[in-house]
Amino acid sequence: MLKKLIPALYPGTCPNIEHINDEIRLASAIYQLSPRVDKLKKSALAKAKDCGAELVGIVVHADMDGVTNGEYDKVRARITAELRAGLPCKSALALAAFEMEGWLMQFPEAFPKVKPGWAMRPQDCGKDLGGFEAPKKHLKKYLGKPVYLESHSPRIMDAAVRLGHVSARPSGNNRSFRDFADELAGWK
Repeated sequence: MLKKLIPALYPGTCPNIEHINDEIRLASAIYQLSPRVDKLKKSALAKAKDCGAELVGIVVHADMDGVTNGEYDKVRARITAELRAGLPCKSALALAAFEMEGWLMQFPEAFPKVKPGWAMRPQDCGKDLGGFEAPKKHLKKYLGKPVYLESHSPRIMDAAVRLGHVSARPSGNNRSFRDFADELAGWK
């Protein structure tokens, strides 16, 4: 999903995006965050070397499994500071308040573009989705048939990008999405 989103938010021509699938738990790391960031740095530098490329930035995704509240602020500040101190390039933290599906729910027009039978409930549109618990479960229950699967998310984000809704103001609001978008915009 981020491979579809990053170029839409990136200021200017987006460099090539390479995916690193190391499972490094950052959001839940209260202690020993520095070694985890160091492992991330080594993986990113190795990937850039394998591609014969320069490492210009790292986007880190983590699901908060919580809503945007005071705890979200603390976790985001702690991880962002550690990334900035430990990485040799720019970084952006995609710390999804609860799950990435909360980000997708900001773009209700994208869902029927992927599956014509899908429609978000009107009462879920235009609201603050950063306080929405378990958006993936919610989509499975209320979106329609066929049942939403996480594997649908890249196509939904692609539809939102093609519709021009990502670069414009989304119809919904999700602070964790906006924090990520603002951080990425700062890469000028």
